[in-house]
Amino acid sequence: MMAPKMKRRIGIGPVAMRVYLLLSVPVIASFSSPMAFNRFSAKCPADPSCIPLFSPSLVPEMSSDETWVAVYRSNNNQPSVILRDEFLTSMNIATSNALASETSPQISPLIETSSSETPVAVARLRRLDESEQAPCWILDSMRCSLKKEEQDPDCDGGSEHSEAIAVCIDELLLHYLKRRNDGFSGAVKCKATLVAAPLLEDRGFEPVGELCSEMTTHVANLENSLVKYAERVADVGSASMGPRARGRALEILGLLGQLDVKEERRRIEDEIPDDQDSADDDPWASANIY
Repeated sequence: MMAPKMKRRIGIGPVAMRVYLLLSVPVIASFSSPMAFNRFSAKCPADPSCIPLFSPSLVPEMSSDETWVAVYRSNNNQPSVILRDEFLTSMNIATSNALASETSPQISPLIETSSSETPVAVARLRRLDESEQAPCWILDSMRCSLKKEEQDPDCDGGSEHSEAIAVCIDELLLHYLKRRNDGFSGAVKCKATLVAAPLLEDRGFEPVGELCSEMTTHVANLENSLVKYAERVADVGSASMGPRARGRALEILGLLGQLDVKEERRRIEDEIPDDQDSADDDPWASANIY
């Protein structure tokens, strides 16, 4: 009798598991909630002339070390209001005995292109010239003209204000990952507000341990961002994840998956200075002499 063949088990490491996740994500991302839609559209890099339209105090510099993003209201960002008005207008025409005349209200299309060119949110990504060997990029000037108080559970972050800021963050990160080769963990820092802080943490950013002269509040972490963006892509049926938002998250996840986690850790360790004793010195030690 022949001995039965033994099945060999193949172990899957973290890198192989990450590749498997990236390959299986498009199947998951194809299922979108029927209530999901694009509330906002973005231009990144934005035309420098449109930034002062949002606020005259913001004057972009014509430099390759600075990138702005401008977020606009989409033409179907509030379908409930548009559908209600169109429904009432259609019912008035349908139930009226008189024939439609020239004075009758005209039915406009459901999706219209906004004539306003003023963005509702802007943000900036700029290079911080602290060290030529380890360049650092800061995401700041995250501003939005929408009201924070108007809450909407179907929006990313719980309000249209938060979702517009979230679009700014994702667009600038996508722009950075496509065009820069300065690393990710520790190379991208943010100056967040109370509204932007939870949005950054939902994308894998960590609060800084020590404040610097630039007053940055969060720093990028590759491993955390891989997990967070994978969760966002796999969040099937969420009304807050429109087709464009899910596409951005999928694209960012794919670019993050191309980075080497071990290399990112090694780069961060090399940036830490060797002489840590000076940080532990007591500045008031000399006062004990007197």
